[in-house]
Amino acid sequence: MNARARSAVVGAAALVLGLTAGGTTYADDFDPKEIYERSAPGTVHVLGRTGSGTGFVYDADRGLIATAAHVVQGEASLKAVVGDRPAAPVRVVGIDPCEDLAVLTFTSPQSDLKAVEFGDSKDMQAADEVVALGYPASLGSQGETQKPAFTSGSVQNPSVNDAEPSPSLPRYPSTIQHSATINPGNSGGPLFNTDNKVVGINVLSVTGDTQGQFYSISSDHARPILDTLAGGQVKNDPGWRLKAVDDPTVIDEFGPDDQAEVEARQKRLVAGNATGVLVVGVTSNSPAAKADLQLMDLMTAMKDSPVNSVGEVCDVLQSAGPGETVPLEGMYTFDDPQENVKFGDGWTTNLVLNKNSGGGGAGRAGS
Repeated sequence: MNARARSAVVGAAALVLGLTAGGTTYADDFDPKEIYERSAPGTVHVLGRTGSGTGFVYDADRGLIATAAHVVQGEASLKAVVGDRPAAPVRVVGIDPCEDLAVLTFTSPQSDLKAVEFGDSKDMQAADEVVALGYPASLGSQGETQKPAFTSGSVQNPSVNDAEPSPSLPRYPSTIQHSATINPGNSGGPLFNTDNKVVGINVLSVTGDTQGQFYSISSDHARPILDTLAGGQVKNDPGWRLKAVDDPTVIDEFGPDDQAEVEARQKRLVAGNATGVLVVGVTSNSPAAKADLQLMDLMTAMKDSPVNSVGEVCDVLQSAGPGETVPLEGMYTFDDPQENVKFGDGWTTNLVLNKNSGGGGAGRAGS
């Protein structure tokens, strides 16, 4: 795998990853099936070239779809399936990977869309019933013909703040923890209360020793961000995908021909107690690409501050201004005699952040 010649790896992988005052208004004879039947027409199957996920129409007049950023980040082309309609092209209007939120729209007008309605997540309490809708991964290849599925459960904690489930994921400022199952492919889908209103956007499941815990970004937190993204904001997205240096899923970001070399480099880094975040994807013509970042580069610092997790990277990005130049430091993870580069050599470069949808970068230098 030639570090200078290989193409950028982009794509989206589904994450397999105190009570407020006031009461909740319960619908009589709460029926998850009824919520499913009423809301499925507004729940969207989002299809990329390398992965898929879920979204939902929240503004039918403008054809706006809310979803999770990790569902669409880096995808070169996207389609959306709504109900029994044929798949239609969509584009990213705005995205914020550090909030894990994105807004899509259809590239051509769609008639008679059905939108779902947002509710107030602040009214949710422990033990309130909820329903999650989405397009989970399933046995067999259903593709554009797959139907949405629903799961039901109850709220375990209505207000989980500043959750950082993994060094490879951003911090989530405001989430609802519940027991309505979220599987791979459900990310970006809606979480409904008993009034058939969206109180969360599904993003996370906890795996390992802890089971039955699932997390959705609270609607009260998401709504103002979605409004900003719908205006065309591309925030906190330099065009890279990052993972923690010891994340065992790093090799999944690469094709079969490259995985053995990627694994060898990663093992060498871990054995040497390296710290930082690995670049596992670079979008063409993005600020990250213009800064000459390469796949499997190890980034160790931004603006002279060490970065050991995606959350710490987001801290720097969220404090930076549009168009700001952010100095980066890192370490090469390969040997290239022609470039006079050895494994462990340092590099520096400047990342020029997006002013909105534009951006650039300067080539890096050894250090």
